[in-house]
Amino acid sequence: MRGLALNFASTHKTENPRGFSEVGENKQLLIAIVVHRFYCFIYCFVLKKVIVSLNAFSV
Repeated sequence: MRGLALNFASTHKTENPRGFSEVGENKQLLIAIVVHRFYCFIYCFVLKKVIVSLNAFSV
């Protein structure tokens, strides 16, 4: 049984599951910044639309 466990561990990757490619730290940071800016843009856009619609009702 011990040999089977060693064989399983040696044939299966544990560091990079499902075949995802390795991404460097700089690329991860760039992706995080882009995603954050995208969500901020969407949030501000929606917030402006809500404020404009609320001002239209208050007049």
